[in-house]
Amino acid sequence: MTTKSELREEYIQTRKSLSDEFIKNAEKRVISFVDSNKEKFKEKKIASYWSINNEMPTENLTKTLIGMNSEVYLPKIVQNSKVMEFRKLDDYKNLKANIFNILEPLETQQIEASDLDIILLPCVCFDANGYRIGMGKGYYDHSLVNLENSNTELVIIAYDFQKVESCFENKYDIKAHSCITDEYFYTFN
Repeated sequence: MTTKSELREEYIQTRKSLSDEFIKNAEKRVISFVDSNKEKFKEKKIASYWSINNEMPTENLTKTLIGMNSEVYLPKIVQNSKVMEFRKLDDYKNLKANIFNILEPLETQQIEASDLDIILLPCVCFDANGYRIGMGKGYYDHSLVNLENSNTELVIIAYDFQKVESCFENKYDIKAHSCITDEYFYTFN
């Protein structure tokens, strides 16, 4: 029987083997989807993330969102906790690598997760029910636990090959509303 940790390991290894050309083409298709659905993304408050380790790239996506007059926020880990806060991306020069070597904004404007219109979520893999497996630290699950009654939309960003039968969700896992991949736009009930 496959477990969450086995899926995580398998898909991290698969992601490591991706060619630069594959990644670049996948990124273009995701940006094309966002561009052709401007009304959904323009003039919004959107949390993105700084992609690493062959995750679906987000730097150009973030620039696209800024070009749509959206305010973009990036997660910043709160020291000595499993929680992230969302800080405004105001200048690429104000980014600093955290303990996981992920770039975060320095002390810029903070926003509550429930005040964001959209939160883009990274994943190692995702399923048809809207659950995802991340890197295993639980930062997003801990940080987004109080969003049940908000209008904030959770959108996974992934490669289509990352879709799996089940992510073995538990009561602590946060369910996304949709997923944008290089092949499809999925919505989850």
